[in-house]
Amino acid sequence: MNDDDKLARITLISLIIIGVVLIVSMVTQHLLIGILLLAVPGILFLLAGSPVRVLMMAFALQIVLTLAQLETASVRIGILSLRADDLLSIWFVWLWVLTLPDRSMKGIRIGLQGMLIILFLLIFGFSAYRGLAAGNDTFFISFQLKSYGAYFLYFPLLWVLSDESSSRRIWTVLLSSAAIGGLIYMVKGYMGVGEDVYYRDMTGIRIATRQPNAIGAVLMMFIGKLWKDWRERPPIIVVIPFILLMGGGIILSQTRGIWGGIILALASAWILNLFRKKDNIRLGRKLIVSLTVLAVLVILIVFTISTLGILSAANVAQRTETETGSYLTDTSVLARIITWVTIIDDLSGSRMIMGKGLGAEYTCFRPDIGEVVTVWYVDGSLFQIALNMGITGVIVFLGIFLVTLVSAARLFIRTESRRRAGIALGVFCAVIMLLFASGFASVLTNYRFTMLWAFFPALLQTEIMRERKENTLIPAA
Repeated sequence: MNDDDKLARITLISLIIIGVVLIVSMVTQHLLIGILLLAVPGILFLLAGSPVRVLMMAFALQIVLTLAQLETASVRIGILSLRADDLLSIWFVWLWVLTLPDRSMKGIRIGLQGMLIILFLLIFGFSAYRGLAAGNDTFFISFQLKSYGAYFLYFPLLWVLSDESSSRRIWTVLLSSAAIGGLIYMVKGYMGVGEDVYYRDMTGIRIATRQPNAIGAVLMMFIGKLWKDWRERPPIIVVIPFILLMGGGIILSQTRGIWGGIILALASAWILNLFRKKDNIRLGRKLIVSLTVLAVLVILIVFTISTLGILSAANVAQRTETETGSYLTDTSVLARIITWVTIIDDLSGSRMIMGKGLGAEYTCFRPDIGEVVTVWYVDGSLFQIALNMGITGVIVFLGIFLVTLVSAARLFIRTESRRRAGIALGVFCAVIMLLFASGFASVLTNYRFTMLWAFFPALLQTEIMRERKENTLIPAA
């Protein structure tokens, strides 16, 4: 079956599905919901005719727009509130499902991280059942259904990224969106107004939205690619502004978890680079060049923000400290420790193994706000998973990213391709940053970028498959 026949069949089946949904929505007197949910986006993207375009649009919306902006155009179906990016993700998955009968996944290996994702989704399904059976708040459950369930996107992402041209187009959109997100942050900081813009006496302007988590991961990927594949870089006139914009957005977020994650990622990358012997560069030169470039980048970013009058170097330095002068007595750190201890105390017996289900709540005293609270979210992804899925969920979830980290390091050291080494190093840095940041906030669980987090291991797995294929084609000496 040629591509035109496949597209025609997908179009026909999709139109039938759209028609069925519209009929059901009319019979149940929910016509408007049916139109908004499926008919309008379905017809639009049938005309667009490309799952890659759907995916790129979803990424762009997630990174550029805030959660509040996306929620203004959401549609509520049952317990789920579906935003535009959710609808695009659903449509993307649907296009992938339609290609499965044609064996579109033939030859694609999901890897160990894929197997762990399958296991995680099974635990997640059981946790959702337990949460519903326990009568947990459906709003909390619906939020986690989307956050955890979106790791399923790893598999359709493998399908799309198996085409190298599609992979490069998606990366271009990710990089451009992160730069645009950084530009929006810079404008908000310069104007001193906008959504979630705060001013603190000691640390100055802070913009407390969640895009910097995504921007930081993309920046790590970009730096990794530049580090090992400098010859294939975009023009310098693009590289420098993009780094300044993304770095400026991260600085203005004043999120110490991201700052610490980036420093740890770059330090780890430099150490890993010492083990790569295929570039014929002396260790002394590696040290000097790496540290010089890093220092220049940091100075440029802080200098740019200072020149614009947004933040001073003193403001940035103050944010790295605490109100009490010690992290052991800092109220925000103490609040997290108390929360984590409370969760561990709650998980007794079978709950320690499988958690309390989706939407589970806990009660504890928060010294940072000075009162006892009952909440469902946790500042720390692993403790969030422990609350919902127990130690079993924690081990499997952590395993997904540790396997990705180790696989990225192995590919980086072994591959002859500098382009592939750059991708592996970028994934390595992004995962380290995300894991570090997730120790202090729910970056990998409660935030809305799960599809992006699944993108990194999927991209790495496609490069591993290409590396193996090329090695099998090389004749023995």
